[in-house]
Amino acid sequence: MEKKLIKLNLARNCLRYIIRAYDIKEIFVPYYICPTVLTAIRKENCRIKFYHIDKTFYPQTDFSADDYILYPNYFGICAKQVIELSGKYKNLIADNAHNFYMPNFGLSSFCSIRKFFNVKDGAFLYISKTLGSDFETDDYDYEKFLRLTYEEMAANETRLNNEGIKFISPVTEKYFLEIDTEKEKQNRLDRFYKLHERFKEKNELKPELGEYDVPFVYPYLTHDETEAEKLEQEGYTILRYWNFLPENYPEYEFYKYLIPIPL
Repeated sequence: MEKKLIKLNLARNCLRYIIRAYDIKEIFVPYYICPTVLTAIRKENCRIKFYHIDKTFYPQTDFSADDYILYPNYFGICAKQVIELSGKYKNLIADNAHNFYMPNFGLSSFCSIRKFFNVKDGAFLYISKTLGSDFETDDYDYEKFLRLTYEEMAANETRLNNEGIKFISPVTEKYFLEIDTEKEKQNRLDRFYKLHERFKEKNELKPELGEYDVPFVYPYLTHDETEAEKLEQEGYTILRYWNFLPENYPEYEFYKYLIPIPL
């Protein structure tokens, strides 16, 4: 069935929309994931079952044919995994928040405008089963948003954590049409390869980009614990993904040693 494009305010709310549209009561989710995703699922009273991933970001669970599975396109470099899993499981939901440019494979998929471009809200949902709900539309003064201080930006992020499902704001839609997305894509790829040339010998991930891979960050996996500090001294803002995981989990290595370098 052909998918429709629905423009919502946040990627996490695209997932909430999917859960409502398909009346999903239980969903498989990786342990290694942003906690805001778990919060969104729980807001829909949907049961979460967790699965592990290996060092190639591939699930270590054999799902049943009818299981609903959320799979994140980690760092925008897991298009191959998304395509393979969508061919294997009919109810795969692709979380492409880390790759705005990924085609829509799976039962449903969504991507984030806000993570890739300088806008306050925005996410694209691709889904064949839609809701009849008349959601609110967020609105704001974009020029004012561009002048926000760091503290005001942080307050906005806190506000977004409590936002329900809304349609994308008109000002974001208008601004998005002015963005040269192909130029932004090429800039991102250029920065990725520049960093890869520098770190490829030390990066234990050995990332190789395929046709649909457009990275969100450069994922640098190293057991050299001085690297993050060196990069911060160079002016990079280094954040860890995501919440603490037990040391006996295979994903603990990502939590402890993976350095996501902004592009």
